[in-house]
Amino acid sequence: METIMIQEADEATLDIVTTALQMEGYQVCNLTDNNENALDMIRRYHPKMILLDCWLRNNSAGQVSQWIKSHFPRLPVVAFSCDNQIEEKYRQFGFDDYVKKPFDLNVLYKVIKKQVRKRKRLHPVAQSA
Repeated sequence: METIMIQEADEATLDIVTTALQMEGYQVCNLTDNNENALDMIRRYHPKMILLDCWLRNNSAGQVSQWIKSHFPRLPVVAFSCDNQIEEKYRQFGFDDYVKKPFDLNVLYKVIKKQVRKRKRLHPVAQSA
């Protein structure tokens, strides 16, 4: 079972996304916006992708994305945002893709499947994030 790691500040949104991904057969690992052991969690759970809320209370999502990429350059990080300008900003901050809130579940599934397939295609034998 493939793991998707989610960092989402809004509990209701987190519950919906977690349930939706579990219904699609993914294991979900949740991070809080102040989780200081994220590297350990990434190493432990080997997620295929991270869905990162762009409105983190303690950190800039762009900084978090760049920090993750500096340690795990092949791990896709997808922005999850209600920012109307996310289309222009997501590459600037190092995200591999984005899902705009409010979101359609089909769009969310499409982006996740695309990133998971892309990672498998580029790194078919990679066992770690």
